[in-house]
Amino acid sequence: MSYEINPQERFYKCLNREKVDHPPVLAYHFLLPRGKSERELRNAGCVLIMGVPIYEIAFPSEITVEEKKTWKNGEALTIRTYSTPVGSLQEVFKIGPYGSEWKQEHFIKQPQDYQTMTYLLEKAIFREKIADFLQIAQELGEDGVAVPMLPLFERSPFQKLLIDLAGPERTLLDLYDHPKDLEMFINCLCQKMEEAMHIYHSLPEKKLFWWVDNITSDFTSPRLFEQFCLPIYQKYLTPLRKEGITCMLHLDGKLSALKELISKAPIDVVESFTMPEQGGDLELEEAHKVWKDKVIAANIPANLAYRQEKEIAEFFENLMGRRCLKERFVLELSEDLPREHLGKVLSALSKTLSNLQKGGE
Repeated sequence: MSYEINPQERFYKCLNREKVDHPPVLAYHFLLPRGKSERELRNAGCVLIMGVPIYEIAFPSEITVEEKKTWKNGEALTIRTYSTPVGSLQEVFKIGPYGSEWKQEHFIKQPQDYQTMTYLLEKAIFREKIADFLQIAQELGEDGVAVPMLPLFERSPFQKLLIDLAGPERTLLDLYDHPKDLEMFINCLCQKMEEAMHIYHSLPEKKLFWWVDNITSDFTSPRLFEQFCLPIYQKYLTPLRKEGITCMLHLDGKLSALKELISKAPIDVVESFTMPEQGGDLELEEAHKVWKDKVIAANIPANLAYRQEKEIAEFFENLMGRRCLKERFVLELSEDLPREHLGKVLSALSKTLSNLQKGGE
């Protein structure tokens, strides 16, 4: 299919607050199963987004990493253990439907574990893979967008601790019982992140910076956001924006209590925004009004998959036709939908996109 502008160009124009013929549609590459529905959606103008690591993590010989497979209640689990001269850390996870790790146990289980994790951080070696990133970006071409990802720092430091390293319960308990240990560890994360940012800055071209922060006010309250997230965003994202780099944050939870603070944050794209249809607590129109300088990339509600195809098509047509969303809006497939119903959602979206390409004829 030929376009006046290709899908990648439409996406970048929207991010730059330029006028586009219709809102871009974006999909995480791993959420689109190869085949007929995927081909139709991409032919209709959907752009792929792919996070690509720009370095790998290695450790010196005194640190060993062991992975062991086991089963519990019929589910396959992986036990990953890091052994160091100052102690050992262990996490347990299962693999989700699209390859993500679902934590069952986190590395940090007690205050003493911060010392071991700090040792691991200090000893970690980052081996750059910029050539691999550039090759993937070239292969994607105008069909997609390759975004540089920073392993270990694919989230900002506090959210990394909250989600991946300690978990919400341990993190929130330590905020009250062991605040000095927690804050010292976050400072250590920030120091190590400087190495990762140095590799990022060595990229020959930088258009996007993406933190998958998965923020929801259920866990990251306004007070915590203001104390731990906003200062980090201001320190690291403000200079990037001055260089013309678009900063995206994956904020996919309940955001109403955080909306004023988010408006102050130096971010360009609120990515994976959860609409009220899927449990979000902030209407698109209100978010668009409050975040006047930000693009909203809203994820497709998973519960759409349980509706009839006609209802799904009507939802997409009504959404893409809203006057307030004619600018600074992206629709994206950024959460996994039930695989058995995915086809009809993609089909309805393809038809909507095709109609938009034809000018609604």
